Amino acid sequence: MSEDQRSQPEKPRRATEKMRAESIVNEMAAAVRFLGGDGPALVQNNRAARLTGLPVTTIERLRWRKVGRPFADLVDCIREALIRHNEGSLARAKHELFIARQEASRLAALLSEISADFYGPEIDRLGRQDRGGGSDTDI
Repeated sequence: MSEDQRSQPEKPRRATEKMRAESIVNEMAAAVRFLGGDGPALVQNNRAARLTGLPVTTIERLRWRKVGRPFADLVDCIREALIRHNEGSLARAKHELFIARQEASRLAALLSEISADFYGPEIDRLGRQDRGGGSDTDI
């Protein structure tokens, strides 16, 4: 063992466990705020409680970091609610993209009916957006 290794004391196991518990508490507080969305704290707590299926008092204690070490079942419940929320957001985004592509193809067809020669560049741009290759600079 070299001198450098002896001069640096190891972190005690208890301190490491406490740091881990604090990081979980911070994660849960952030998750409750995220699940609650916008609005006052009361509305956010009620919404997060509804999404997680936990009592409002438990959500409040997690939000304001009043729980020293959250139980594993609470943590799992919050994490599962986050996963469901993110999956729902992804599904909504995919649906919005699908609707936008339909609208772009409808507009391209309408412009080609009016005058394909005059509106050719716009039709091409709508076609690129329909295929997912459009950029913000084309608009």
